[in-house]
Amino acid sequence: VLSGKIKLSGDAFAQSADFILFNHEGEEINIHAKESSTLLLLSGQPLNEPVVSYGPFVMNTQEEIHQAFADFHSGKFGKL
Repeated sequence: VLSGKIKLSGDAFAQSADFILFNHEGEEINIHAKESSTLLLLSGQPLNEPVVSYGPFVMNTQEEIHQAFADFHSGKFGKL
Protein backbone atom coordinates (compact mmCIF):
# COMPACT_ATOMS: atom_id res chain seq x y z
CA VAL A 1 0.00 0.00 0.00
CA LEU A 2 1.66 3.20 -1.13
CA SER A 3 -0.89 5.45 0.53
CA GLY A 4 -4.30 5.26 2.15
CA LYS A 5 -6.07 2.39 3.89
CA ILE A 6 -7.68 -0.70 2.36
CA LYS A 7 -9.76 -3.65 3.49
CA LEU A 8 -8.91 -7.08 2.10
CA SER A 9 -10.96 -10.23 1.77
CA GLY A 10 -12.29 -11.08 5.22
CA ASP A 11 -11.56 -8.57 7.98
CA ALA A 12 -7.88 -7.76 7.25
CA PHE A 13 -6.85 -4.12 6.88
CA ALA A 14 -3.67 -2.62 5.43
CA GLN A 15 -2.43 0.94 5.36
CA SER A 16 0.40 3.05 3.95
CA ALA A 17 3.78 1.23 3.85
CA ASP A 18 2.20 -2.20 4.55
CA PHE A 19 3.28 -5.15 2.39
CA ILE A 20 0.77 -7.91 1.68
CA LEU A 21 1.74 -11.32 0.33
CA PHE A 22 -1.11 -13.51 -0.89
CA ASN A 23 -1.01 -17.30 -1.11
CA HIS A 24 -1.10 -18.93 -4.53
CA GLU A 25 -4.52 -20.36 -3.79
CA GLY A 26 -7.92 -19.33 -5.08
CA GLU A 27 -8.89 -17.21 -8.04
CA GLU A 28 -10.09 -13.95 -6.52
CA ILE A 29 -8.77 -11.11 -4.36
CA ASN A 30 -11.20 -8.53 -2.96
CA ILE A 31 -9.84 -5.09 -2.10
CA HIS A 32 -11.97 -2.20 -0.86
CA ALA A 33 -10.49 1.28 -0.37
CA LYS A 34 -11.51 2.72 3.00
CA GLU A 35 -10.18 6.12 1.87
CA SER A 36 -8.35 7.53 -1.16
CA SER A 37 -5.58 4.94 -1.67
CA THR A 38 -2.76 4.00 -4.02
CA LEU A 39 -1.64 0.37 -4.39
CA LEU A 40 1.16 -1.35 -6.24
CA LEU A 41 -0.10 -4.79 -7.26
CA LEU A 42 2.37 -7.28 -8.74
CA SER A 43 1.92 -10.89 -9.73
CA GLY A 44 4.08 -13.69 -11.03
CA GLN A 45 5.23 -17.24 -10.62
CA PRO A 46 7.41 -18.11 -7.60
CA LEU A 47 11.12 -18.14 -8.46
CA ASN A 48 11.96 -21.15 -6.28
CA GLU A 49 15.61 -20.10 -6.28
CA PRO A 50 17.87 -18.11 -3.96
CA VAL A 51 17.50 -14.33 -3.93
CA VAL A 52 20.16 -11.88 -2.74
CA SER A 53 19.59 -8.12 -2.77
CA TYR A 54 21.75 -5.13 -2.01
CA GLY A 55 20.93 -1.55 -2.96
CA PRO A 56 19.11 -1.51 -6.29
CA PHE A 57 20.37 -4.95 -7.33
CA VAL A 58 18.64 -8.30 -6.90
CA MET A 59 20.55 -11.41 -7.99
CA ASN A 60 20.92 -15.08 -7.04
CA THR A 61 24.30 -14.95 -5.27
CA GLN A 62 26.50 -12.49 -3.40
CA GLU A 63 29.10 -12.87 -6.17
CA GLU A 64 26.53 -11.73 -8.74
CA ILE A 65 25.78 -8.67 -6.59
CA HIS A 66 29.49 -7.78 -6.51
CA GLN A 67 29.68 -8.21 -10.31
CA ALA A 68 26.60 -6.01 -10.80
CA PHE A 69 28.23 -3.22 -8.75
CA ALA A 70 31.48 -3.61 -10.71
CA ASP A 71 29.57 -3.48 -14.01
CA PHE A 72 27.62 -0.43 -12.85
CA HIS A 73 30.74 1.46 -11.72
CA SER A 74 32.59 0.62 -14.95
CA GLY A 75 29.78 2.13 -17.06
CA LYS A 76 28.42 -1.11 -18.53
CA PHE A 77 24.85 -0.03 -17.65
CA GLY A 78 25.09 3.03 -19.87
CA LYS A 79 25.20 6.75 -19.07
CA LEU A 80 22.56 9.37 -18.38
